[in-house]
Amino acid sequence: MEVKGLWEVCSAQVFDMQNMGMVWKTKEEAAGLDDDMSAMIFATLFDFKEDGKLCMMVKGPAADSVPKDELDEVIAAGRAVVEDGFVYMIDLKDWKEEDGKVFIDSKEHGEVFGEEISPWREVIEEGNTLIVLDNYQIVKVGEAPTSVRKVEKKELTEEMKAAVGTYKGLYTKMVCSEDKEEKEFTLELKDDGTGVHKRDDLEIKIPEWSVEGGEVKLTEKFLGKIEYTGKLDGKNLSLFNGDPQAPMTYEYVYEKI
Repeated sequence: MEVKGLWEVCSAQVFDMQNMGMVWKTKEEAAGLDDDMSAMIFATLFDFKEDGKLCMMVKGPAADSVPKDELDEVIAAGRAVVEDGFVYMIDLKDWKEEDGKVFIDSKEHGEVFGEEISPWREVIEEGNTLIVLDNYQIVKVGEAPTSVRKVEKKELTEEMKAAVGTYKGLYTKMVCSEDKEEKEFTLELKDDGTGVHKRDDLEIKIPEWSVEGGEVKLTEKFLGKIEYTGKLDGKNLSLFNGDPQAPMTYEYVYEKI
């Protein structure tokens, strides 16, 4: 594929609060986010030059909102260009082609077990798009991408579909004790395979859950990751935040609303 020319972002890895991590989102999905960082990422242009230079052009303010003398100065210094009436700040990198593969100098340096990591990141070709610097999927300006990376919606089994809903917490207790705490808490299992736990004045994200043969597995992410196991019997749900046989494990008991 000919890489020289102007490219735009069609998908990128952005931070997702639901999953508490980086996920691929399309330009259309990101348009609905109230997030200045995501907006900046998807407004970035990649210009592969003939001389082995790559201009990453990050969209800035409208050109007519910048004093002319300041604008002339940054343009003359090669730190910005004006496109479609907006100022684009330039981050200049090198690119090269070796053995039919294209690489970009990320300018990132470090070591693993005493071995220096190469800053050169391979460009991956997918249809008429490129995956660059591991986090961006780009397509040439004016072309529609033939494939786009994104988070695929999880298909639920019939058993999981039946489990979707909101569960009222009845009580919690340690396995080693009969003393019950009856603080108010709820658990919502959503139809996309995620959920949310509301307890102790917190809203804790659940990136994934499953039910098979009445056996429940659930992952909770908040300042770390906790794996739960339990059982669902009709409207009654019990979850353990560790080994159900361990004395200090907590049991959470719910009833579906």
